[in-house]
Amino acid sequence: MKKLVLVFGILVLLVSCTQIRQIVAIKDLKIKFLNVNVKNITLKGVDLDLNFRARNPNQVNAVLAGFVVDIFANNVKVGKAALNKTLKVPASGTAIFTIPLHLDWDKLSQSLSSAIKRKSVLFKATGYAMIDTPVGKLKFKVANYTRNIK
Repeated sequence: MKKLVLVFGILVLLVSCTQIRQIVAIKDLKIKFLNVNVKNITLKGVDLDLNFRARNPNQVNAVLAGFVVDIFANNVKVGKAALNKTLKVPASGTAIFTIPLHLDWDKLSQSLSSAIKRKSVLFKATGYAMIDTPVGKLKFKVANYTRNIK
């Protein structure tokens, strides 16, 4: 019985160490926006694909259980992009991934009227990645982008 408890304790420690290394790897990920592709334009809005490259400088794989980015224009949330599948970024490697984004014309028109009044557009993108752990999904902030266009 003592051997079983010892083996179980060692397994828990090994899983915990792996999870900690993956968490550190996710925090160190360098995620860069590459480009956008228009998929569909309808009367309700526009569907886009946002393409990103993730670079992992660590010696351990970074495994994301999801990725979410909120897009704002003049403080109006105009869209939310979400990757709802697992993404593995290999140790000392890169991975290209695509996140679909739907922009609603109603929200875009609200931000456009604000842009006309202000004569500028303040774009913001905030995002977080998720990692699976034995105690559930943990979120880590990975994107905080702001740009003012006049």
